Amino acid sequence: MQDLQSIIEQCWQKLTLASQTPGAAWRTPVLATVSAQQPRQRTVVLRRVDRAAGSLWLHTDLRSAKIQHLEQQPAVSLLFYDAAAETQLQVRGRAVVHTAGVVWQQLWEGSPESSLRMYLAPQPPGIHCSEPSPNLPEQFVGRLPNRGDLAAGLHNFAAVEIQAERLEWLQLSREGHRRAEFSVCAGTLQHATWLEP
Repeated sequence: MQDLQSIIEQCWQKLTLASQTPGAAWRTPVLATVSAQQPRQRTVVLRRVDRAAGSLWLHTDLRSAKIQHLEQQPAVSLLFYDAAAETQLQVRGRAVVHTAGVVWQQLWEGSPESSLRMYLAPQPPGIHCSEPSPNLPEQFVGRLPNRGDLAAGLHNFAAVEIQAERLEWLQLSREGHRRAEFSVCAGTLQHATWLEP
């Protein structure tokens, strides 16, 4: 049977792999926020993991509703699920929105054009429209912009750092589920315990 230390290490390894590997099991978690006492969830892409700092990073449009939610209430939850391994991980923590800085720049420069094209959208994401719309400049509908073209969307680009505080792991099994919780502070494990599944 795995001990708690090996489980948390495997979780961080799997998160790091997911941030670097399109199609990895934990690449697209569900981010939950709260706004005006109403929960909201959306699928996001894990872009970077800083194990030493205990931070998970994604990026989003600065004009999106989730930015307003995060500014009003920075407490968030990420839900990861690996269907093949039947493993779930909940990460609870606090979100910090970045619009400048080293990691912000690295995320912009290291993301493919296909991931950055959405920042050229002429309208803020999520606003009402009268018919289906790709919300892209006409010249980029069905075509990827080059790096020079993308510069026009940089002012809409925000990096979101989620500073992990609690990780809750669940392994499903016909032999019996197992569940554990880990408290972390600035990437350092503070407490680990088994939970009844």
